[in-house]
Amino acid sequence: MNKFKQCTYTVLLILTCFLASPLIVHKIWTTSTAAKKPPAAVAPPVVETKEKSADNGDEQLSGGQPADDAHATTAAAPADGGTATAETTPAQPDIFVKSELSYFDNALFIGDSRTVGIKEYGDFKNSDFFCDQGLSAYKINDAKINGMTFDGAIDAKQYGKVYVMLGINEVGMDHEYVLTAYRAIVEKIKVHQPDAIIYVQGNLHVSSFAEDGVINNAGIDDLNKGIASLADNKRVFYIDINELYDDEYGYFNSGYTTDGVHPLAMYYTQWCEWLCTKTVPVGGAAAPAETTQPASAPAADTTTVASTT
Repeated sequence: MNKFKQCTYTVLLILTCFLASPLIVHKIWTTSTAAKKPPAAVAPPVVETKEKSADNGDEQLSGGQPADDAHATTAAAPADGGTATAETTPAQPDIFVKSELSYFDNALFIGDSRTVGIKEYGDFKNSDFFCDQGLSAYKINDAKINGMTFDGAIDAKQYGKVYVMLGINEVGMDHEYVLTAYRAIVEKIKVHQPDAIIYVQGNLHVSSFAEDGVINNAGIDDLNKGIASLADNKRVFYIDINELYDDEYGYFNSGYTTDGVHPLAMYYTQWCEWLCTKTVPVGGAAAPAETTQPASAPAADTTTVASTT
């Protein structure tokens, strides 16, 4: 009887293995096929907030290249599976009109290498510039550009408008420290240029591949918020170029740059066109009063690199 049971169990085991083998083979085949498939597309990275470093904050952008070999992105996809976007920058007031290029004939532009790009490749040929690669808010009083100091630049003549764009070279520093220096610049301009409209400009974002622990969009947005707080919308106004150049994820569109930091030369014309739509009439007399519309995004081209050396 025991031998009969053993035979019976053996037969049942063989039958079970025979019936189950197709399922086992199918499972092995499915798993192997899936492993060979390419990975699913991953949403573009979102800006990751990084700790600011006072030690590295003095790095400068020069020669149309980022301060570091900043081509590694350390960002994560959104936790909820939604669209990755940079932190929202401050809203610009709906008080601007569109003006002709002549509006900028009595304008002074103060800034770093991006402003050098406007000077070299933009349309404001009658404007004055106090700009240099690496210029920063906290070092501006020590700077000498073409033999002229900052005080000399704002005392050279009376301007109708003064544009300031600083901060990218110190975005890794303590922002309160930077904003204290920035605020002092604005107050000095008010004293030396009592009739000028002052525009404080948000810093241009960087492309995703150009972010690092010092220069990144989270830090730029935080600093831009502080700069925006300097505006009173009476004499000092905040404007933010990122609405023109950002891609859908809040990064500087990689089609408009090769280093992820500076626009290609041809796109400074679009920058100037955009500035024409963000003007405040002088003394209440509008250069043609036209409701502003966001400037159209420039078409991508990678033929000419803007050199700011």
